[in-house]
Amino acid sequence: MLTLNKEIFKHSQQLLGILVSNKLISTFSNQFKGCLFIREKFKAIQLYDSDTSKKLILLNDKFKNEQEIPDNLKEFIKNNKIEIIEKQVELNYDNYSYEQVLKKVLPENMTIPFSYEKIGHIAHLNLRDEQLPYKFIIGQVILDKNFQIRTVINKVGKIDTVFRTFKNELLAGENNLLTEIKENECIFKFNFEEVYWNSRLQIEHWNLIDSFTKDDIVCDMFAGVGPFALPAVKLKKCKVYANDLNPNSIKYMRENAKLNKISSDKLIISNLDAREFVRSLLLVSDKDSQPVPITQVIMNLPSTSIEFLDVFREIFLNADRAPPISKPPTIHCYTFTKGRENSDLVSDTRKNVEDIIGCRIPDDFKCTEVRDVSAHKIMMRISFVMPTNIKSSDNPLKRTVDQVSESEVSTDESKRLKLDNNNNNDSK
Repeated sequence: MLTLNKEIFKHSQQLLGILVSNKLISTFSNQFKGCLFIREKFKAIQLYDSDTSKKLILLNDKFKNEQEIPDNLKEFIKNNKIEIIEKQVELNYDNYSYEQVLKKVLPENMTIPFSYEKIGHIAHLNLRDEQLPYKFIIGQVILDKNFQIRTVINKVGKIDTVFRTFKNELLAGENNLLTEIKENECIFKFNFEEVYWNSRLQIEHWNLIDSFTKDDIVCDMFAGVGPFALPAVKLKKCKVYANDLNPNSIKYMRENAKLNKISSDKLIISNLDAREFVRSLLLVSDKDSQPVPITQVIMNLPSTSIEFLDVFREIFLNADRAPPISKPPTIHCYTFTKGRENSDLVSDTRKNVEDIIGCRIPDDFKCTEVRDVSAHKIMMRISFVMPTNIKSSDNPLKRTVDQVSESEVSTDESKRLKLDNNNNNDSK
């Protein structure tokens, strides 16, 4: 096992310095900031011996001699009769940045992992195979150079469970995955090992939430711990019906609702199969009850959420009965689309949706690229008003509502197990 040897960073370095009167320090700092010797936890402007009227300013180590000092600084030195001296300084591991340390200890052509995810006090890495022999070194440097980080983990294997959790390996710090973060003015507490969370989607969460109004009634089918649901209630004053199959997600969503002072009449939480959840809202058997007039549907399970569109086909495109609510909801479906050469991501995403629901979606749909998961795997969000009772004669697609088999309208959410082999970077 390779470990970090901090002793190799201890060394002496000879620098040029200038003795500047106190009244000129501010002028120098404003005009010549780029000429300072910059290191972490190192003061480039220091007291000098017993002379309190002056400070020693250490110059950038790229200036090896007086001739290499820039002309404008030379003029400043000359005009103010400033003395130039040489100063030997002692440096160590603490004076080097994350990048500087890893450049020194990793092989020359190895990529430095900058794009790790931060979840509260946790740094979550997804290291490449060639970086794995150095994983404990990388973990220790991240821990040392980020005062907010107390735990560093690396993803092990693939996301292959129905709840989209994954195994991880502790690289450095505390073995503590119970964390707390603030996103979109809401506090979220959860155990990162028990639920799914992706901090990279904070902006996307808000982009969708911000399109809602206080009159919206939101159906969140794969709500997780509530990154859409809680801010939608707290900030946009929506009423939200939130569901997730993972009981741990439900546990933390309930705790976070209390933590954020969100009332149970504004956030109604369920722990059901996603299709059964939608049916429970719209297909009401009790004569004394009414279907919930949902206006917005969030489907944030990119690997398989598009498959769950069949429940809306079943409800809104049923030839034997009218839709349960007069105004169909707007559906926001997250999905992965293959980014092939010369492919049209929007057209391909639309086709994938229409293949499931069996008819064309309105032409005013919106489709946006959320993020690149890999070179050929793009996370997309497609938003459209759900079609209702479209006759096959009006449908340019060959597949009609009458041709949908009962087996396709499955209530079995085990389809979520069909995660493909590229799910290492799947994002909610």
